[in-house]
Order: sequence, then structure tokens, then C-alpha cells
Amino acid sequence: MPVDHLIREILRSKDATGVIISHLPHIRWICGFTGSIGLLIARENKLHLLTNSIYKTQATLEVRGAEVHIGSYPIAKFAKEEGLVNSADRLIIQPEHLTVAELTCWQVAIPGISLIPVENLLNKHVAIKSEEAIAGMRRAQAVSDAVFEEILQYIKPGIHENELAARINYHHLMLGASTMAFDTIVASGPNSALPHARPSDRKLQSGEPLLLDFGCMVDGFASDMTRTVHLGEPDGKFIKAYEAVKVAQEQAISLASAGIEISAVSQVAQNSLEEFGFNEFFIHSVGHGIGFEVHEWPRISSDSSAILLKGYTVTMEPGVYFPGEFGIRIEDTILIDSNTCERLSAIGRDLLVI
Repeated sequence: MPVDHLIREILRSKDATGVIISHLPHIRWICGFTGSIGLLIARENKLHLLTNSIYKTQATLEVRGAEVHIGSYPIAKFAKEEGLVNSADRLIIQPEHLTVAELTCWQVAIPGISLIPVENLLNKHVAIKSEEAIAGMRRAQAVSDAVFEEILQYIKPGIHENELAARINYHHLMLGASTMAFDTIVASGPNSALPHARPSDRKLQSGEPLLLDFGCMVDGFASDMTRTVHLGEPDGKFIKAYEAVKVAQEQAISLASAGIEISAVSQVAQNSLEEFGFNEFFIHSVGHGIGFEVHEWPRISSDSSAILLKGYTVTMEPGVYFPGEFGIRIEDTILIDSNTCERLSAIGRDLLVI
């Protein structure tokens, strides 16, 4: 749906006079602006981007379909001075992307203004990726795939977790990433039982697993992947747990396609882990949306009421975690299509013993 039609539909649904878009990735989706400071006021027939002088030239180059206003903060006061808002307005806001301090500022600067909170305002629309976005995500994932192949040579007993993380980050940047999409996770041995472990000075040891979770930003789009490898031959418990996670991910990916309920995708992964006897060791959601950000709507969980649509890009990342022992996670980004889905990574998922 064209943006102007979408804005009109949103305004009419709440009998509103405008929309305040405060979430920067959504501002980028609407008008192309990639700066770190900005706010978009959307009216029925016009868009207004407010930012400061740091981004004057950048906004001129990037922004499409919106009038740019360069001013100072507080932004509510600036918007009032520009004549963009008034006390008679009924403006829809994104409550999950507006702080209490910012909300108070609007109410103080413009007494009498009506601010209407609407959660998840644009999420379903932003989740459907354009061809440009899909191409960007393919490039980002290709970089991460190449980095995974490159850093295998460094995985050996004696290297520190944080040293390996630094090499992962370095190779991403050298291959064209603008930045990492999130803090790289390198977790060995018992540290791998922590889903969001931070790299430490712990040395990798033979006979232990190693969990690697990383992603990057390329042209403003994210990649995200996780692989768990093993240094030396694993024992029977690890082999069974790895197979359980692999099968759970395969089951979820096989079911995922346009029109399928997200809760069903999550449940099939959980059921698979339960058949192996490991469901109690699965302690997070099956996945999440990804695109402009590494974590976007929707969340792939059993309590979701959403339905997958063509063009969604989401991760599938079941895992099992045994405190004090080890953890296993396998994660891929997939692109939802009409009757199937596509895994963006070319890296295999069979257990890799190093």
C-alpha cells in the first residue's frame, strides 16, 4: 500500500489529524532518512521531517516525499514554532517509541493537544520487505557467511573468546559491513548455556562446544546467524541435543510460509524438542523479525496472534541450554514466500567438529 494511502487509512481509523512517527527505522521506511535524530509528522496530504543542522545536507540527499525542517530541540517546541502542530490537533503516537519525558514535553509545549497511543502502528507494513530490502539482506548475509568460513581457521584450543569475537567483527568490516548488527556472541563450554553470553577472556578448550552468534549491517540491512560447533569429538548427550535443535529448526522452517499462524510455527519447534525430551531446556522464543533492525516485529512465539505474510523476513533459532554444561543454538534468517520460505544463509547446519 502506498504511504499516502496508508496514512489516510490510519488517520481515519482514529479520527486523527496527524501521526507522529518517532521510531527512526520507520522514518527511514517512509521517507529514506537514515540519521540518528529526527521525527516525522504525517498529515493526510503532506509529510514533515524534523531534524537538526547536523543532518541538513544528509536530509537533502536522502529524504523523499517529505518537507525537511531544520531546527533545534526540544522537538515539540520546534514543531509548534514551525506551525506544524497546534492545540486542536489529535495526533497518533507510537507509545513504545516515545519516552515519558518526550510525551511530557509535547503536552507542556502544546497545552490541549490530544495524543493518541497506538501500539504496533506500522509494524505489519514495515515487516513486508521490498525487493531493495531483500537484496540488502542477501548482501548482509553473504558477508556473514563468508566471515563464518574465514574464522573457522582461528577456532582452536587456547584462543580467547574475546579474541575470536574481535576477529569476527574485523572480518565483517573488511568485507564491507558498516557495523555489527549487535554485540557478537562467542561462548565456549559452560558459557554457551547462557543465550546472550558476552565474550570473555576464557580460553577455548578441547572437548567443549562453541556457540557463535553474529550479524552485520550492510546498506542499512541486517544479517543474523548462529552456529554451534564442537572442539574435538562430542559425547552422546551433546550429539542428541544437537540433533534435537537441528530437527526443531527444520520443522519450523518447513512449516513457515504465507498464511501460516506464527504460533503454529513456534509450537511445531517446541513439540519437536519435546519429542527428544529437551523442551524444558528451551528458554526463549523461536525467532524474531529482522530487516532495518536485527530485532523487529513479529516475535516468533506460541503466544503470537500474527500470521506470516509474503515478504516477511524472520529468524528461526531454537536452542537448548543446560546450566553449567553447555548450550546449543542454530539460527538462520528466512524469507517468507507464498507456499514456502527461503533460508538466506548458505552455511550448512550439520554438526561441525573441529
